[in-house]
Amino acid sequence: MAKLMHGSAGLRSRSRLGPQVGSTPEESLESSPARGKGSIWAKVPALFLFLGSVWVLYNLFTGVRFRVNEVSISGTKLLQSAEVERFLDVGHRSIFHVNSKGLESRLLQEFGCIEQVAVRCRLPNQVFVTIEEYGVNLVWESKGRYWWVGSDGRVLGITDSPGTLLVIHDVQGFAPEPQGRIIGVPWAYAQELHQALPDIKAYDYMSGKGLVVYATGARWPVYLGYQGSAGDKIAIMKALVEKLAANGTDVEYIDLRNERRPVYKKS
Repeated sequence: MAKLMHGSAGLRSRSRLGPQVGSTPEESLESSPARGKGSIWAKVPALFLFLGSVWVLYNLFTGVRFRVNEVSISGTKLLQSAEVERFLDVGHRSIFHVNSKGLESRLLQEFGCIEQVAVRCRLPNQVFVTIEEYGVNLVWESKGRYWWVGSDGRVLGITDSPGTLLVIHDVQGFAPEPQGRIIGVPWAYAQELHQALPDIKAYDYMSGKGLVVYATGARWPVYLGYQGSAGDKIAIMKALVEKLAANGTDVEYIDLRNERRPVYKKS
């Protein structure tokens, strides 16, 4: 009897513990495949959404509608708009490939006369460039090449043509490859002379003699020096040249470096 009761207790204990470890209910085995198929089909809409997004982005980056077909440039005085547009080279590119900040940096490096620049893109296909140039007052010429120069002698970049600006010719090769500032040339004085005698569009520069202008058809060199009253020197030069020409005197040069003691040398 005791053995039977012990056996019964063992059976009851095992029944309370439930299924043995490692056993798999039939319900669990039957439902697993169903959940696997459902999870795969659930991902299909997300896949289509991803592919659709890729397609939309592809059309945005390559579509004809978003290719740049208008470049508007404003604020240029010395630079030619066509020259800036050629340098940018953004025509027919995707508007999404235009690096505004990168283009601004390149423009500042290429054109020394630009003080500030802003490049803006506007959908679907427009690029706007706003330029602010330094105040360029003169042009330095050396060996047939031209550089823009500010009022303080700062070199602002190379140019193909002086335009209507006053030109200072480097006849002795004083600064054939100017950078930074051209020291020694009387830039402010040159501008004063230009105001006093606006018909003169160019001066030569010679070390020791300063600015040089040429008078009469015989091209008498007139040494104007580095400083002084531009108005007084121009008035003295005109009176002296008129007197010498009226007397039929031919001269080798006129020296007005000291306007109080004008000197000339006969040929």
